Amino acid sequence: MLKFGVCGTAFWADNVHVPGLLANEDVELVGVWGRDAGKRDDLASKHGLRSFASFEALCDEVDALSFAVPPTAQAELAPQAIARGLHVILEKPLGPSLDEANAIVEGIRSRGTSAVCFLTRMFVDEVVDFVSEARKLQPVKGEASFRSNALLQGPYASSSWRQERHGALLDAAPHGMSVLVAALGPITDVSAEWAGDGTYSLFFKHAGEVTSTLDLNLRDTEVQFAERYAFANDRSVSLPKLAYDRKATFTRASEVLVEQVKLGSEQAQSQLGLALHLVAVAAAAQKSLAIGGNFQKVAPTDHRLEGAVNG
Repeated sequence: MLKFGVCGTAFWADNVHVPGLLANEDVELVGVWGRDAGKRDDLASKHGLRSFASFEALCDEVDALSFAVPPTAQAELAPQAIARGLHVILEKPLGPSLDEANAIVEGIRSRGTSAVCFLTRMFVDEVVDFVSEARKLQPVKGEASFRSNALLQGPYASSSWRQERHGALLDAAPHGMSVLVAALGPITDVSAEWAGDGTYSLFFKHAGEVTSTLDLNLRDTEVQFAERYAFANDRSVSLPKLAYDRKATFTRASEVLVEQVKLGSEQAQSQLGLALHLVAVAAAAQKSLAIGGNFQKVAPTDHRLEGAVNG
């Protein structure tokens, strides 16, 4: 039985991390910690858990941590947990910068702990099956669209890091990019454009003259949520919409971590490699935006991506 703690007290911790871990029979959820004592105590009381007064105290009591905190906080706290030998479930983006994301991955590698980055689509059965079908086409192009009103209303509208300039590239872009990369392979170059209504138009080059696009907007006044994917070669395959159970998906991610702790798996390194690659792509997209949309090279990372989709 793996003893777990949750870092974070906001919506995602309350509605995804905590209930997702409680649903895993191979996990004992010990308690929660967050910097806001009132929110921490309320969350613990709601779910019948212990409220820890310090991050260090929680680390002392568990084997693993899940992080439902802003990217800067994850970059600060996750390396401390990893240095203690704790296993971790990390959120996307893996880090707010490529250097910080690299530091987390290198810490995991050197310490030999197990880790999963919760790239949600990679743990959804429908997406896993769809990516497998798309790969059989050996597609030469892909299209993704991710639109919602998440930054206008609902639990994420008050999220300061998501509301920062180009916060959508760190928050939602990894969803679409993860599916594109899973089907088409690593992105080598990116061009990014931004419109006044909040729309990002991202153009990607993959190896072997393969291309893809991502249409992204978290301030769409006409839709609450719409997500679709399509891949093509001589024929095409499409996923016109996507709906999934977030709690069940997080339970699956925690099951993958438990499996890694028990058995070890190369899939662990490839899954982290995908998360790291997406940070590099987002960084290149921001550079492209700063210079008027010209293509920018994506910084290479030395982590394999094959097998990153979890079935």
